[in-house]
Formats: sequence, structure tokens, C-alpha cells
Amino acid sequence: MQVQADWEPIADATYNLHQPTQEQFDKLKTRLPESVNMEWEQALALFNPKPVHPLKNYRQTDFEVFLPPSTANVGDIWELDPKGILPFLRQFHPGATTEITIRSHRTPKSDGAKACLRAISSNYAEIVFRIHAQFVLDASGIRLLPAQFAGRLVLNRKEGAVVEFSLFLPPRNSNVDVNAFRAADMAFIPRMELSALLSTPVREIAWETSITEEEARKKLATAFYKFAKIEWSPIEDVVELAKVTNRPIHALVLFGALDDESC
Repeated sequence: MQVQADWEPIADATYNLHQPTQEQFDKLKTRLPESVNMEWEQALALFNPKPVHPLKNYRQTDFEVFLPPSTANVGDIWELDPKGILPFLRQFHPGATTEITIRSHRTPKSDGAKACLRAISSNYAEIVFRIHAQFVLDASGIRLLPAQFAGRLVLNRKEGAVVEFSLFLPPRNSNVDVNAFRAADMAFIPRMELSALLSTPVREIAWETSITEEEARKKLATAFYKFAKIEWSPIEDVVELAKVTNRPIHALVLFGALDDESC
């Protein structure tokens, strides 16, 4: 199966760490000579990479990493082997890793990848998955940390063949962290995606047992983060509830998303 990679450059950022002016870069280089061991033009190119393999052929066995280790029911969650995931991520960049570090510290609790059986019929099964990974762009440790990669795989159960596959960075604002030169920035990449090139589109499938994609994504989120089980309410409802119960409101203001790896 041939898979196409698309990776658009950073379109927006809070501090524009990925796109310093010549003057800003020279000041960084003077202040941090050990961390900034490149030229300005090299830095600009480094932060806007293109897929190392725009097109890549995969064997059907390569997709077995997404399958459950044993019989699964709709809604079940299982871990994915990072070693089997990396070839897909390295279609983007050879520096892909599922071992996430923030300021040189590992964050093993949110490392890795998980999958969920979303739907099944006598002929097909659909799996959705979530991957946490980062990309080490050069030897000095400059990194891009995407919020997550969401994915979907549809399998023909009778033939044992993958008929649909996609993996993408959700395109919500501030969906990647840039870590470089002892600083960090929140940025937005409009598109970063792997998609299978299919000669014959799959017809709409009549699932016999299923949950919604939203429900499956929620299960994956709670598998990574216990706090994702919290049920959030609109502020208007909370204000009314506080009046009725005569209780105070504890409000938190977040700079960025809470339930992903980009912040």
C-alpha cells in the first residue's frame, strides 16, 4: 500500500521562535553559543522541514502493529508497540521518537500510542488510534512536539487487508510545541498527515456494532490522562449552579490545551 505524506510549514506561533529575524538570531547566538551552533539560514530551513519520504510503500504486515494482541470488543483499548509505529512517523522525519522529553526530562506517563476498536461487521473492522511523539530535528536537540497524531484504519477481515488508513495532526490552533535555544514556543501547523492512496474507494459500511468516533477518541484521551474523565460544563451553567448551591466557582485559565502534548 502506498502512503502519501503531507507536511505544511508552521503558519503561526506565539513568539515566532521558528522564524527569527537575522538580528534576533545573532543575539541568540552571542548569548547562547553552545546551543546555537548553526547559521541563520540553516535555522529557518530546520523549522520548516518537508517529509523525508513524500511517498512510501508499506506491506500489509506493517499495519499489524495497529491490531489488538488478542480478541477485542468494540470500545476496548490496547497499547501499540512504539517500534512498529516509528516507521510511519519517520516517513515525516528520521528524528521521530515516541519517547517524549520536555526540558531534558522524560514524560513516560504520556509516552507511546494506544488504539480502540470503534466498529465491527462481519466483513470489516475500524480501529482509531492516538500517538504521542516528538521530532528531534538536529543533533543539538531542537524538537517539535505535536499535540498528538490521530489515526484511523479500516481492515477487511476476510482478506486480512487494510482498505483505509490515515494519520494526522489535528488542525486546531496551537497544535505543536517548538523547543529550541533553551526556549519554547506554541505554534500551528495547518497540515501534517499520512494518507493511503487507494485505487478503489471503500463503499459505506453497515456496521453491526459500533461507537461514535467521538466516543472512541474520548476513551483514548482518558487512557492517556485520568483528568480527561472530568465532565466539563459551559460557564453559563456553572454560574447558575453556583447560585443555586451557594458555592464558589474555582476557575482555571489555561494558556493552551490541557489534554494533549503541545502545552
